[in-house]
Amino acid sequence: MGSVSLYMSMEHHEKGGHMYNQAGVDALDAVRAVVASFGAPLLFRKCYGILNAMEMHVEETPYSVEALQHLGQALEATARLYRIDQQQSTKLARVLATFLSKVEKK
Repeated sequence: MGSVSLYMSMEHHEKGGHMYNQAGVDALDAVRAVVASFGAPLLFRKCYGILNAMEMHVEETPYSVEALQHLGQALEATARLYRIDQQQSTKLARVLATFLSKVEKK
């Protein structure tokens, strides 16, 4: 397996500034849907804070995949803290993995 660069190319930055990354923002939709299904107001609020940080990070290129990985881990840890059930935990892990695989390819 080849190594994945943790930082997106600076090419966009050098050719005229940061570019808005709609595809990266859209890739978070499935993660947002799973978090919305948790229902608990405090958990939802805390998880949404992390999701907002993920969105702010990925919305402009270049972005750090490493930072997004850490934010994803923080999201999972917060969900575990509030004892979401195994099915929800599995869903969250799956959508986060899908999101990260999409943003690593960009």
